[in-house]
Amino acid sequence: MRLRNLPWLLLSNVGPLPGVADSDMIMSYGSGILSAEAAADAPSISPTPAEAAKLAKKSPKKKADDPTPHLSYLRYLQRNQPAKTTIERFGGGFQDYLQSPLQPLADNLESITYEVFEKDPIKYEWYERAIEQALRDWHPQGKSTSSPDGRIVLAVVGSGRGPLVTRALRASEKSGVAIQAFAIEKNPNAYVLLQRHNDDHWNGQVTVVKTDMRAWKGPTLADGSFGHVDILVSELLGSFADNELSPECLDGVQHVLNPSHGISIPTSYTAHLTPISTPRLHADLIARSSTADPNAFEIPWVVMFQQIDYLSAVSEGQQNVAASTKLSDIKLDSLVKPLVQTAWEFHHPISPSVLVQSSLRRGGAAVSGGGGYTGGDGANEHNNRFTRLRFPVQQQGVCHGLAGYFETVLYDGHQGKVELSTNPVTMEAKSADMISWFPIFFALKVCLSFISPSF
Repeated sequence: MRLRNLPWLLLSNVGPLPGVADSDMIMSYGSGILSAEAAADAPSISPTPAEAAKLAKKSPKKKADDPTPHLSYLRYLQRNQPAKTTIERFGGGFQDYLQSPLQPLADNLESITYEVFEKDPIKYEWYERAIEQALRDWHPQGKSTSSPDGRIVLAVVGSGRGPLVTRALRASEKSGVAIQAFAIEKNPNAYVLLQRHNDDHWNGQVTVVKTDMRAWKGPTLADGSFGHVDILVSELLGSFADNELSPECLDGVQHVLNPSHGISIPTSYTAHLTPISTPRLHADLIARSSTADPNAFEIPWVVMFQQIDYLSAVSEGQQNVAASTKLSDIKLDSLVKPLVQTAWEFHHPISPSVLVQSSLRRGGAAVSGGGGYTGGDGANEHNNRFTRLRFPVQQQGVCHGLAGYFETVLYDGHQGKVELSTNPVTMEAKSADMISWFPIFFALKVCLSFISPSF
């Protein structure tokens, strides 16, 4: 009832509508449309005294009787719908709308794109919490710092317009732990705004550097050499966690991280999948592939799912099913939640030895497998991932593709984990009302039909 395009509501066994052709009746049935606007404007379903008098003459029923209680009740439901959630308010008009994933490494994002992300009420609050916990844990854990004056060196890589920089400075103030802050950004337009923020809001506390994070050599010391960073903070995750090249970018900037005690925020992230049925999106992709975009089925799409059906579901407490689990051990009764399984995981920082091997493979060296992939130098082989998952499907249906989500651990300290999630099973507990990421959709050009219970 809260959809932008109102649904038709079909009722059965409700009897005839009294006085349909009577112009004196208090309800109009001419159009057959029960609009949300009309229902919201109606202060009461009770007739006026004059209307009640007319009803009394035309019907032997009591004046309090409603000639069409089912319609009155539908209007009551419309007037008393629960308030929209943050995600529903933010995503109004984006339901089932296919969008190409962002490519922030290849493209310089526009200011309006940054502004949309910055409206998230949860994401940056959780980042601030993670940074604050990391700062509070630093000295009790006996860690040294990379700056000559004892401040913790913190760099926000891919800082955009600076929301994470602001949160880092606030976390430093709240924790009472001094930091030396850097903002690394390649986008020339965002760089100009970062400089202005540093003058107007950050009181010159931040060193702003315009460069690709992978090319940054680290903080410049007094003797002209380059130092290390204690905490690397980034928000490079995409809808499937790794689809915006977060692993590659963070691997490329890890050389500035202190090898003995440096940490990354986020410290890890996982990608998740579940099969879905979505005739509407499938029809949209067929139309696109036959006209403007012949490769519509070959690329992933970011979409706020609305009209979908989860094909695989399990009872409470069985969402985390390993790929090696026997199918006979999966209970299919009381299906209450979608079965969303983990595809793979990335950790940061990675072992320095892995980066050494990666460097040796770069350029086609004959060490550790030669040139790696055909057509490439193999420097990114350590980020290769593969998974095989099995999903129980109990009901008949058609699989039009896979819905993808992610979870991330920003920081894991003595006060527990600070996590973000778009996984529908865990999002409510970890980061309810987060709006920065819509799920990703991997469409199947040839759909899979389940005529009987299958696996």
